[in-house]
Amino acid sequence: MLPRFGFRALCLVIALLPSFLVMPTAARADDWQTVRSSPGPSIQDICVLPDGLHGWAVGGSGAGGQVYSCVLRTTDGGANWTPLPFPDPTAVVLNGVAFADASHGWVVGSGGRIYATTDGGDHWVRQTSGTSRKLTKVSFIDAQQGWVTGGWQDGSTYLVLHTVNGGANWTSQSFGTTAYSCEDIFFLDALNGWICGYDNTISPQIHHTTNGGVSWTRQTVPTSGNGNVSSIDFVSPTEGWATISSLYISPAGVILHTVNGGDTWAIQGATGLHYNYAIDARDALHAAIASVQILSPQQEKVFVTTDGGVNWVPHTPPVLAYTYGIQYVDTSLWICSDYGQILRSHDEGVNWDFEYRAALWRALAWSDEQHAWLIAGTSAGIDGYCLRSDDGGSSWWRDVKAPGGAQALFLDADTGWMLWEGNSASVWRTTNAGDDWTRHYVGTSNWVGGICFATALRGWAFGSNGTIRVTQDGGVNWTSQASGTSNYVQEVCFVDPEEGWAVGGYGGGNGFIRHTVDGGANWLPQTPAASDHFQAACFLDKLHGWLGAVNGRVHRTENGGLNWQIVGSVSHSYIEDLIMQDELVGWLVARNPSGGGAGEDGRGFIYRTDDGGVSWSLEWSGPYVLSSISKLAFRVPGQPWACGGHDTVLRYADPAPVAENTAPARLLLTRADPNPFTTLVEIRYALPRPGPVRLAVFDLTGRPARVLWNGVRAAGEHRASWDGRDARGRELPSGVYFARLEAGDESAVWRICLTR
Repeated sequence: MLPRFGFRALCLVIALLPSFLVMPTAARADDWQTVRSSPGPSIQDICVLPDGLHGWAVGGSGAGGQVYSCVLRTTDGGANWTPLPFPDPTAVVLNGVAFADASHGWVVGSGGRIYATTDGGDHWVRQTSGTSRKLTKVSFIDAQQGWVTGGWQDGSTYLVLHTVNGGANWTSQSFGTTAYSCEDIFFLDALNGWICGYDNTISPQIHHTTNGGVSWTRQTVPTSGNGNVSSIDFVSPTEGWATISSLYISPAGVILHTVNGGDTWAIQGATGLHYNYAIDARDALHAAIASVQILSPQQEKVFVTTDGGVNWVPHTPPVLAYTYGIQYVDTSLWICSDYGQILRSHDEGVNWDFEYRAALWRALAWSDEQHAWLIAGTSAGIDGYCLRSDDGGSSWWRDVKAPGGAQALFLDADTGWMLWEGNSASVWRTTNAGDDWTRHYVGTSNWVGGICFATALRGWAFGSNGTIRVTQDGGVNWTSQASGTSNYVQEVCFVDPEEGWAVGGYGGGNGFIRHTVDGGANWLPQTPAASDHFQAACFLDKLHGWLGAVNGRVHRTENGGLNWQIVGSVSHSYIEDLIMQDELVGWLVARNPSGGGAGEDGRGFIYRTDDGGVSWSLEWSGPYVLSSISKLAFRVPGQPWACGGHDTVLRYADPAPVAENTAPARLLLTRADPNPFTTLVEIRYALPRPGPVRLAVFDLTGRPARVLWNGVRAAGEHRASWDGRDARGRELPSGVYFARLEAGDESAVWRICLTR
């Protein structure tokens, strides 16, 4: 009979076991498999031909001296957007695109780069621009004649390039000595063109040519203050519109209109929002402006006129991001934005949906082994974009019922929540597996950035200024708790309805740890090993916890936080998430900062530990700049999934299956399914040879809970079931249990979670 032993002894047994007895074979770099991934740089420009079928969009992002760009194409009116082969995706940030017809097109970008295609984008050839300055926009009137503009704090001239032979040769038409930048260029025909942007006093500028760019005349912009004319479009040599982007010009989002080619510009209205980077006019009556305000109150609108600008009607697309391009064809509108987004409206802005979405996934949540949700909420949590899988992640479909947001959390197959973060945060709740969601406000003006639920009724919301709020009815009503800190509460973890931890900080220091044993009625301080800002937290039970810090350090406690120590680290600035399967095996995701310095490329990484966080081995690196990973989540023990930027979803490969009655080389506990479980769990194991076998379940203190098998078994795979009851048939409480398999001088342990 198995001797009785305490929890620490059980932990020691686990620690002494070879890693293959606790987990299958050690991790390899190819153990992370890509489920889905699409390039997701900021989409900077869009061009849809008048036929409404052929369209192209270009995008690029850069950080830390690294860049990534892509070209997308549709040939079916936007039903499908396909990334095209591009010769230098890591050498240029693409900013502008123009096509003269379905075959002939050009893209322009940083470093003076121009690329041309004669087959619709299947092949690209770099052209000689004669400059290394940033190129912003391109305008062609036919397959031969076109113009390019750009520049950004890098020269005294207004940058204009011109070609009359499809770009085989480009000549400079740059002029003037008072330039800051040129944001947009538009040519109506071979003679009439306009450029717009800033001058060297950071004031709005528009210049006009009537001779194809040989000479330019500055036009008067009827505004004062720092800002730029960010977009311009004309429908005839006389009538056109332009938009202003500025934090300093009032009213915000001035709309300019001219009926004499710009000799005089009049203020026709204002969007009321700061950034108006894109305008497109279909004819003298129809025009549309993409407008966004990132500062509070955050909002995005598309303003449409159907009467020549007498009235501008605002519409709200389901996105909040910098929007750089807009295209108006018949009654359809396309916009393109940050994070690889292209949206379309078929009814001139009233209704919108995504056509291309290289999402920045914020969270991934599994409700059971088959059902999962991916959400891509913005910083304000309002875009409601959610994918769902009902087949274990093999396929994903758009769940329009799900609210999406910044965080998803499920306790079981039916009960879950999604958080819309922000200064007026709300929590959406489902009790029927996502068929219906109800919205409830957290009730604070402080920023709420996370939620945690210990039961179907009791949960916590947390965020800025030490905010912790508690609900006792599943999220319907919330009340405040005193956290004892004014710093940002980054994570809250509970191991049961009463005991939990709250951690956070600001910057590299001012980190704090708070502990409660009464559901948060009292939060008492614990002393961290160093005053790090903690961004990630994971607790297995009342004793064992791990924290990930801003500086890449990992803290651990083995006595419920009475003592914390720094046990390991990774060489990256930020640890975004950390999950542990048991006391030895776990994963964390880290990323580099995003900035202008060396190494500040925003790239993400996944690490694994097999020794409780002391050492971490790199298993996955982001392939693109800004390819950070946001979240880790277990589908089943031993199979974490990850999600992040560039529409990235990763899965950890299933352990190699052991065929029925095929003997493995070693004793293996291969799976507990489902886990966590409520009524019944199936435990699978495999024997290398026939002989006596004992399989038993123990609680956290090491006390035997149930013997599932004690007898002779043949070599090969076997299964046993446990209903969460003890040997006398009594239901055991929710909690963490361990299945221990013994055969001869070998043993193996698997962690099981019981939820009632």
